[in-house]
Amino acid sequence: MPQTAPRPRPIELLAPARDLSTARVAISHGADAVYIGAPRFGARAAAGVSLEDIRTLTEEAHRFGVRIYVTCNTIIYDKELAEVEAMIWDLWRAGVDALIIQDMGITRMKLPPIPLHSSTQCDTLEPSDVQHLEALGFEQVVLARELNVEQIRRIHAVTQVPLEVFIHGALCVSYSGRCYLSHALTGRSANRGECSQQCRLPYELIDASGQQIRQDEHLLSPRDLNRSAQLEALLDAGASSLKIEGRLKSESYVKNITAHYRQLLDQLIARYPERYCRASYGEVQHRFTPDPNKSFNRGFTPYLFHHATPSKPNASVINVHSPKSQGEYLGKAKRSKSGSLILESKQAMSNGDGLLFITPAGQVGGIKVNRVDERGQLLLARRESIPEGSEVYRNYDQAFERLLAGPTAERRLRVALTLRLHERELELSMRSLDKPEIEASQVLELSLEPAQRYQPERLRTELSKLGDTDLLAAEVQLELGDTPPFIPVSLLAPLRRAVCERFLARWDSALTPLSSEKTPLMRTKTQSDVPPRRMKQADYRANIANQLAHAYYAAMGYTEAADAFELSPVADAELMCTKHCIKHELGYCIRETKEPLPYAEPLYLLHEGNRLRLEFDCAVCQMKIYQA
Repeated sequence: MPQTAPRPRPIELLAPARDLSTARVAISHGADAVYIGAPRFGARAAAGVSLEDIRTLTEEAHRFGVRIYVTCNTIIYDKELAEVEAMIWDLWRAGVDALIIQDMGITRMKLPPIPLHSSTQCDTLEPSDVQHLEALGFEQVVLARELNVEQIRRIHAVTQVPLEVFIHGALCVSYSGRCYLSHALTGRSANRGECSQQCRLPYELIDASGQQIRQDEHLLSPRDLNRSAQLEALLDAGASSLKIEGRLKSESYVKNITAHYRQLLDQLIARYPERYCRASYGEVQHRFTPDPNKSFNRGFTPYLFHHATPSKPNASVINVHSPKSQGEYLGKAKRSKSGSLILESKQAMSNGDGLLFITPAGQVGGIKVNRVDERGQLLLARRESIPEGSEVYRNYDQAFERLLAGPTAERRLRVALTLRLHERELELSMRSLDKPEIEASQVLELSLEPAQRYQPERLRTELSKLGDTDLLAAEVQLELGDTPPFIPVSLLAPLRRAVCERFLARWDSALTPLSSEKTPLMRTKTQSDVPPRRMKQADYRANIANQLAHAYYAAMGYTEAADAFELSPVADAELMCTKHCIKHELGYCIRETKEPLPYAEPLYLLHEGNRLRLEFDCAVCQMKIYQA
């Protein structure tokens, strides 16, 4: 028998939303799926969303086949288990398509058939981790940000579950789910959505003898992720869901970044239609040119590590100067005096633009532009001189933000309309161009006279006026016979309105929330049903904070599982594990430069009385941080 060609793989652009309004702009600008916070227990505690807003969102999103994933990805305490289980049932009834979780205790709850996705907090690094989650019943698995393209390819080769990877946004310097620094120093747990971002602080770096190596630098603060140039490689490696970070970001950020990746992905899908297809419906038209450099960023990195080191020798994944938004590079300061500035390169600037500058000595400053004079000279908000040779960035583009504050995109479902004449009946039919099996028609009985002057374009124009519906008349056909009748325009409006209503009712009924029969069965799974994870023992890094999580690990064959660090702090615990390496940052990587470190180990990071010890595991290319 001849083999049928494999069907194109749906590619999902997964955008963030902090609230209903932001989710709506993510959808209109091209997201295939949106992730948003549950009312409680999300890893961004400040971004919880009410059940009523989530229900409204699912109804609006499903019209375009856009999926809504809700985050419930913190660890959970015993006293919260009943509330979480009840909340999950409420989310299921609200039409949510999947729940993103960290706490494995949730898998032992009595759950509805709501699909479960693993959070980045699940620390998924190896094929065995993904195989375990897949066998357990997870419908999508997010991989650790630290994995490179070849590692993703190896995982994809041994699993069928869709793989989700981050492509843009802020980075955690630690492997997610393995950072205890915030809780140890401030009592605010990253595993509870309350991270105090100790990684964004400035540190002094000293060696064991007290010699200062670096001073007042942000040595743990990563640049922001940008994998625009790696999308094709990621898809080829097997990634199916491409995730933008940013559940606390502004609407303008979500508009710009979602539009940017929508356009790039559409180009790839058009280039390889036999391999890939859109994961949702609706033609998206953007009314601006997206540019990631103009939205919040700390400078960019693809964050793609080889097995040992980053993709380029001595490539830095951190921004030592500042954790604030750096923005787009404008050029170097050519001349500055008493509150005025001239750049080496000419840039279109606006009154109210925000600037960040880095002096040749490495000092960072910020200032606003009051106005731009007729010669292109920038008149600054303070009478300050910026040192010549300083690198100048625009981290707030007034004109761009003003543009994004208005309507900047439209998304509509493409349909084909056909107007037919059947003796004494006029029939208008509508068919989806995305799902041709969905169609509707409306018939009007009447007697029409032959047209003295047949005007087909007038009829097509009138039929195309679908008003404020979510429909776009991409095709309009007229089948009116050899002697077309005169059709009054007044007849078309009610006919068009009736067929639109009928079509949308059928369309909406066909696009139902996702469900999974695997989820209710998770609570019955044991180690005989699933392959083991790479984790050999369930110590504090397993993040076990409740009795159901203990039950899960017991069922998976782990004995003497420990409580989470938040419940039972461990002396001399590994507070952070990172792929970022300060030895590498200093230029002393044993795999690249092979030069010995000229400082006495261990090295220490100091900040306001806190002293952190660094250890380097060069065999696996990891840096670990302990409280000294």
